[in-house]
Amino acid sequence: MKKAVSFVVCIMMMFSLSAAGFAAETVKRGDRGDEVRLIQEKLISLGYLDGNADGIFGPKTESALLAFQQENGLDATGMAGEATCRALDEEDQVPQETPEQAFPSWNAQSESLAELVDFVSAVTDESSEDYLDPADRIAVFDMDGTILCEKAPVYFDYCLTMYRVLDDPTYDASEEAREAMQQVRDHAWSEGAVFNPEGINKDFLVASAFAGMTPEEFRSYVLGWAENTEAVGFEGMTYAESFYKPMLEVISYLKANDFDVWMVSACEREVVRALVGRCDIPFDHVIATDVPYDASGKGEEAADDYDMSQEETIVLGAPLDEVECGKSGKPAAIAREIGKRPVLAFGNSTGDYSMLNYAEGNPDHTGMGFFVVCDDTEREYGNDEKAAEYWEKVESEGWTGISMANDWASIYGEGVSKTGLPGAEQELEEAA
Repeated sequence: MKKAVSFVVCIMMMFSLSAAGFAAETVKRGDRGDEVRLIQEKLISLGYLDGNADGIFGPKTESALLAFQQENGLDATGMAGEATCRALDEEDQVPQETPEQAFPSWNAQSESLAELVDFVSAVTDESSEDYLDPADRIAVFDMDGTILCEKAPVYFDYCLTMYRVLDDPTYDASEEAREAMQQVRDHAWSEGAVFNPEGINKDFLVASAFAGMTPEEFRSYVLGWAENTEAVGFEGMTYAESFYKPMLEVISYLKANDFDVWMVSACEREVVRALVGRCDIPFDHVIATDVPYDASGKGEEAADDYDMSQEETIVLGAPLDEVECGKSGKPAAIAREIGKRPVLAFGNSTGDYSMLNYAEGNPDHTGMGFFVVCDDTEREYGNDEKAAEYWEKVESEGWTGISMANDWASIYGEGVSKTGLPGAEQELEEAA
């Protein structure tokens, strides 16, 4: 209902501009924001566009819009003006999706999915004793490994920083940083695991590599790299496309049922903010490891001693000596930034145990913790030994486990395949 109202408001704004004697607002390729996302949602629901509404008007959205215009007798411009928006609104009279329609990337027999659907059905049914007011329907998601690939070959922010320090010709990294990141890359490309060089940590490398950028510049940099870089270890997928489709479907399903969805990640906050548009999650619903922010002219002065001028802006600053948003830090951050306890929590690692227990132990309403287990060795870089440990933990805590291998019919969609890690292939060649 909210989306329909927003779309009508968008149309009314265009109409009012036209009536006032100005050219109607046109949404076109290169635009970003809520208007684009609403148009994409209409195109997706009508079957013209595949994937998720990310609010970015790219070539796929343009092609889908052209197809819609051609089939509906509209001027085929690939741009959305008043007439196209009205036509989209009139055509999009689709009945509420069934679970099967809402979750095409899940196996129909998934017991984990059935548990989630049963829970949502109960809390949204006003006649049920489990009914929950929309204001209290809070769901929290970890990012890496829960909704986004963390095996390409390691966490997203590590891969981003590897590029920045080792490959970006516009950045002059220190020799110490280059040596450290080369060690990280060598280990990641051969072992598919994180390596932390002695005497230098990841948070320092990330913050120092991007210090001086405005948040807007940084988010643009992140998206530019992610949209144009193929994920290591996979074919047919960029880092921007490396979201787990089944989990994006879960987020869309929860939002359609008036859940307040938050991202809670140990990754740096601005990295997460750069990516959440793909999940239709706003910036102010991101809880993550804090990045340092400074007034652009402050220099070495203490913030309490410096008055910012109107000409200045906010830039990313030097690293902070803060504990990252992981383990028990996640519930603490949720309490601080949301002020309410979630009823649903989704995670995938030891860093999420506390968050899942925080939801499961909700004293005011039955809560559920869902744990994504990377146990797929055919389509993903699953680890049988690690997966067994996680399944044991899921059982002991009473969470609901989600098996990549058994619950998901598709992970990344058609045309994506696992290729093997480049370092591992090189080692095999050298051994031969």
